[in-house]
Amino acid sequence: MRLTFGSEISNGIPFPFFTTDLEDLINITFQSKKYGDNILTIYSGFICVSKEYEFLHPIRKPKLLRKEAALEFEYKLDFEIYKNMNDEQRKKYVATEYFENLKGVFEKKKIKDFDSESFLKDLEILLKEQGLLT
Repeated sequence: MRLTFGSEISNGIPFPFFTTDLEDLINITFQSKKYGDNILTIYSGFICVSKEYEFLHPIRKPKLLRKEAALEFEYKLDFEIYKNMNDEQRKKYVATEYFENLKGVFEKKKIKDFDSESFLKDLEILLKEQGLLT
């Protein structure tokens, strides 16, 4: 199982370099785990832009990429909240929103041959152990 993080960020707020560490942590933990054949990779992207640029960055619907056994989804972060946080708070905010949005995707979209319950449980445990979820 492999997970990737991407982002679109407005100028004037720090780039989230910590997402690389988060991605590495998750991938090291999940590299030998398999929850089914229909999702082997999860591509995620978050958008955090000021109000004046939101119209340029619409959220695309989650998509199951059957040819590569992957799930792709995006979510938005509140620009003002993110901008006013320190790095540690941002890391927790991104991880929490990632988890909650991914959970929402799986609640809306049941995927055959993928144990989303076990996957989400394992992800939640990892994020809580790292102090990223409360």
